[in-house]
Amino acid sequence: MNIITENLCKSYIKKGHHDVEVFKDVQLNITSGQKIAITGPSGIGKSSLIHILGLMDRPTFGNVYINGVDCFSKDDKYLCDMRKRSIGFIFQFHYLMSDFTVLENILIPVWAQKNQKLNQAKSILDRVGLLNRQDYFPNELSGGQQQRVALARALINDPQIIFADEPTGHLDKFTGLEVEKLLFKIVAELGTTLIFVTHNESISAVADKVIKMREGEIVYE
Repeated sequence: MNIITENLCKSYIKKGHHDVEVFKDVQLNITSGQKIAITGPSGIGKSSLIHILGLMDRPTFGNVYINGVDCFSKDDKYLCDMRKRSIGFIFQFHYLMSDFTVLENILIPVWAQKNQKLNQAKSILDRVGLLNRQDYFPNELSGGQQQRVALARALINDPQIIFADEPTGHLDKFTGLEVEKLLFKIVAELGTTLIFVTHNESISAVADKVIKMREGEIVYE
């Protein structure tokens, strides 16, 4: 999945104050299958950027083209359908449903087709090393296991692109590194595009491209 942005800007309006500019004039050209790391200090706009690239938020100004389609010229239904069909998202916190089993949590994005997707869900669980935990509940898992379930959930709709927003930020260094290695291994095997927000410089070093955000602008490395 190819992504091109033109003059992408994001600002937040605060009553009685000047607009808060998060970033401006972001120009990106991401080709299918690339692994992109986004780095920079906390609060610099990394999450805001990938939320827009992942069609979860609209920019203040500018365009996002995915496979040649100007996505934000479309309505919310189109954006929702794109997220369901083609995009996987992994957040800093796993956001698993506490009353659902591991297997059920993975099936949530495709619940209407859960019976057809059951074998695929089990196959993905096997891939992330948790097939023997399919009937467990989230509170019966370690933090690293919970985040691996979140990774499996992001894969269930066969996404062409995965966005990961500091998915190991709440894990200890060793566990976080293991989850990150697993993520990179799986997307490499599947040929999936990955856009990954991280503070881990060692992981950034194995990305195809590193984008460093600084004072509302981006710098390539």
